[in-house]
Amino acid sequence: MDTIEFEDFARVELRVGTVIEVEAFPEARQPAWRLRIDFGPEIGERNSSAQITDLYDRQSLLGRQVVAVINFPPKQIGPFRSECLVTGFHRADGAVVLCAPDGAVPNGSRLA
Repeated sequence: MDTIEFEDFARVELRVGTVIEVEAFPEARQPAWRLRIDFGPEIGERNSSAQITDLYDRQSLLGRQVVAVINFPPKQIGPFRSECLVTGFHRADGAVVLCAPDGAVPNGSRLA
């Protein structure tokens, strides 16, 4: 495993946001949701494509807080522009379990 300096880690903007919109993404090669996430007044709302359909349906995502990287460049995924990367962990079966705070925090809060 490569080691990094703390400054490298500090450059990654891991922020909390609340999912405010969930749409199907039939054009995606892998099953995915199109998410709209509110990161608070300083950052605003961002779009993300997330391959999390195995464990999360529309209702379970709406209003849920997630952790995302917000300082990657936008990525065009078919007709959709993804503006942040929602984080999670792969289970043995390949399903993704979302990273999320253990309790409610203000949108835009940075991982410390």
